Amino acid sequence: MSDYFSLINSSADTELTCQDIEDGLAIATKTSYSEVEKYVGILLQRFVYTDKDRCSFKATWLALCLLKIFGRQLSNGGEIATEKALCGLLGLAHYYISNPTGKDYKSELCSEALTCVANAMLLQPKCVPFVTKNQSVDLIVEILDTGKLDSTIAFLCARCLLLSLNTKECAKYCVEKHQLQAMLAEAAALYLAASDTARFTPQQVLTETLKAALSLCAYSLQYTANGESSKDTFASEQAVEFAPLLKVSLGVLETSQLEDYHLSSAAKQAIAIAMYFSTSQPKEIEQLWLPEEKWIRVDALYNLFKSIVSHLVDESSDGSNSECKDLTSDYQNELTPLALVLTRLLTEHSDIRRRLFEDVYPNSAIDFSELPENRPGMSSKLVRLMRNPQGGILPAAIGDLILALLGHDIKQFIIAVGYGNAAGYMVARNIEIPADIVDSVKQNSEADTVDPVTGRYWSQEDINRELATMTDEEKEREAERLFVLFERLNKTGVIKVENPIRTAVEKGRFQELDRDEN
Repeated sequence: MSDYFSLINSSADTELTCQDIEDGLAIATKTSYSEVEKYVGILLQRFVYTDKDRCSFKATWLALCLLKIFGRQLSNGGEIATEKALCGLLGLAHYYISNPTGKDYKSELCSEALTCVANAMLLQPKCVPFVTKNQSVDLIVEILDTGKLDSTIAFLCARCLLLSLNTKECAKYCVEKHQLQAMLAEAAALYLAASDTARFTPQQVLTETLKAALSLCAYSLQYTANGESSKDTFASEQAVEFAPLLKVSLGVLETSQLEDYHLSSAAKQAIAIAMYFSTSQPKEIEQLWLPEEKWIRVDALYNLFKSIVSHLVDESSDGSNSECKDLTSDYQNELTPLALVLTRLLTEHSDIRRRLFEDVYPNSAIDFSELPENRPGMSSKLVRLMRNPQGGILPAAIGDLILALLGHDIKQFIIAVGYGNAAGYMVARNIEIPADIVDSVKQNSEADTVDPVTGRYWSQEDINRELATMTDEEKEREAERLFVLFERLNKTGVIKVENPIRTAVEKGRFQELDRDEN
């Protein structure tokens, strides 16, 4: 028995029987070919552009399987990456999923055609504009609407939409004509609750759907009433329009469990979508953040954040916190949006701030008897993350969170974390140290005050005791560190003070050590 392409060559003008076509295609799927591009053209011509050999569901399915295989082998995509082929394949997928007959094959045929399109868009980005044209996007949206109960079709439609939604014009069209945000939210909610397994698991479908939804949010945000870009969140009217996506995203986060101390793929997309919404306005949006069981979603977000932070900064056996583990880009990318969303909640809702303050600072008070980075509990872990120089943008986000917890009072912030820990954050945020910070420190007794640099009670006896335990070399290193710190702060304009180390050196109170001396 010959393969399909040999039959085509030998039959000339003779019509092949349906059985010959099916058998020939079955053999072709198991055969290696060198002239792949030529055979792609034959398959497209006889199965996609026309129905010449589309004699049965099985024959068409085998032909689409071959196109999928060949499409992956062609470095330039070949004819399958052309506008005519992609539109033809989408039309074929739409036809079969909408066809009331052939229940046994229509999902498989639709899936194979969509796979060819998704692969071409992924492997050959040059062909994406062919699909973003309105008619092609219409077909994908309609296929999703009809076939969303099939996990494979839902996944592939979401993948095609994700790749298509790369301009604000396309996003605007999908929202205005199809209300795509509601359709994606419906599909996501469906797979959030699903438990079946197929080619793609419910979690994979949920993640891919949320990726498409995130892209839709990102490009839709660029449109406002006057066509200008907005800032960080949807305006009230647009927020209500996209509320279904916020609802399903918060549902994902509410039920999400960490996977090896990382957010699940779906949760990563969900928190990114949530960042596009205010937490307080309009009323419909606030109710999504704070439903009747008021704290359920706030606590879910905070517990995810707290669990990751606690993993990164372990408590040792004596209750003190160790230095942070390696802050990989994955942890930075997961913790930063969580911190930003929590900061927004703290800023816009005073009762949430009080609730989380009690967890970060137990007994609703700050323990000034310990250095901020050594206090037991959550507060010291946040300080260690904030001062980590390898954390990318995460330290600044953590600093924002601590500042929001303290009611955006910069004096209280400096006293609570110590200026030595806060310096990097304040430079990054261009925050000047208040001139009267020393006068505003809290008193513990007549002898003890809170040192704004260390964030701990101190007295002259403490200073003398610490100095007595330091070697001359340790004193020299500390003096050099402080010298560099004051110089940098003066140059950046954060503070304008006389460097006490420079003054001490100039007045002869510090003497250079001979490194050869023991």
